[in-house]
Amino acid sequence: MKNNQSSAINAAFRYLSFRARSEKELRDNLLEKEFSIEEIDAAVTRLKELNYINDRQFASDFVSSRSRNKPKGKKLLIMELKKKGVTIEDVTIDEDELAKIAMLKKKVFKDRNQAHRFLYSRGFSTSVIERAIKAWYNSEE
Repeated sequence: MKNNQSSAINAAFRYLSFRARSEKELRDNLLEKEFSIEEIDAAVTRLKELNYINDRQFASDFVSSRSRNKPKGKKLLIMELKKKGVTIEDVTIDEDELAKIAMLKKKVFKDRNQAHRFLYSRGFSTSVIERAIKAWYNSEE
């Protein structure tokens, strides 16, 4: 076991310096480093007070980052956030817009079936896929 609370906070700051983390991710990391539960709780409490850990903000940032870099459907976003210990409540997700962005990034589809499979693999619902494909092919004509 590590010996004091300040080293747990220092380890947490190092871990958070790379990118924002959820509370669960931070707790898991500190547990791996063999800090006691009391040290971890104290560090997490202090980091929440300083607003270094905010799961609501983390979820919002995560969704907007995914929207820009690798757009995915609501289903997959929720699954990814659950793995990180975050529930998605207040974050609004415009799946139609995400599907459009995903298709624009891919750009070339042999046919409608390939576009459908692509969007389905990204976690979009059937209704969103149908609207996106209809808009995509109507805009090309």
